[in-house]
Amino acid sequence: MKVLEYTFETNVSFSEPVTKHDFLLRCQPGNLSCQRVMHGQVTLFPATRTSEQRDGFGNRVLMGRIAAGHDRFGFISTGLVLSGETDALEAPGHAMYLKPSEFADESSALRALSREVLSGMGSADPWAQAQALSHAVWDRMDYEPGTTDVSTTASEALALGHGVCQDYAHILISLCRAAGIQAQYVNGLILGHGASHAWVNVFDGDAWRGIDPTNDRVCDDGYIILSMGRDFGDCPIDSGVFRGGVTQEQTVTVHVTTR
Repeated sequence: MKVLEYTFETNVSFSEPVTKHDFLLRCQPGNLSCQRVMHGQVTLFPATRTSEQRDGFGNRVLMGRIAAGHDRFGFISTGLVLSGETDALEAPGHAMYLKPSEFADESSALRALSREVLSGMGSADPWAQAQALSHAVWDRMDYEPGTTDVSTTASEALALGHGVCQDYAHILISLCRAAGIQAQYVNGLILGHGASHAWVNVFDGDAWRGIDPTNDRVCDDGYIILSMGRDFGDCPIDSGVFRGGVTQEQTVTVHVTTR
């Protein structure tokens, strides 16, 4: 187990002021069997009143509205999390995690790769199979920021052969589902400095276990879960709508250290 101290900051600059800005933020970790929130707070700018709810996947969601014009929006989420109380997320599986979704789609290439990787395995254990599929994603993909975007699907990223953590996660999810293994998308933070991260939870028959295909490793107590869903579309960290035809520029900074 580790006590992790995190600072997660996002800033969005608009080319001109926007108004009537409704937003949803999934920027706070929740209490799960594998992690316990010891302290946490979120500071918004511009400052505004928010309410907290849970979405359909159980994620914490901050909801708010900024009616007045503003050319900058952001948040700083900070806190302490005890990570690794258990080595798995103790929650039931669900059939929806077996079906293709908007970004974790299916294609003949994805199905063929899943069959190719698993055909030589003597084990039918879903956890062992998922790890083999994860290694295949890492082996076939090159990490190249800026070559894909949030709308890129698993099949598109596999065809390109490069992408970022979101793409790695979507491909692994699609490969697992093609093999009959339940898999879900995870947004979160990892020990170190950089940006937010994405990985995959796989249902091993009893609980959900994390795999990070971008780094070709099993998730451990250096990971903090923020949100989960079928794919990125279910659980973005920040989303919203506003009035104003503008361009946006976003910066994200994450620091996670042991306490």
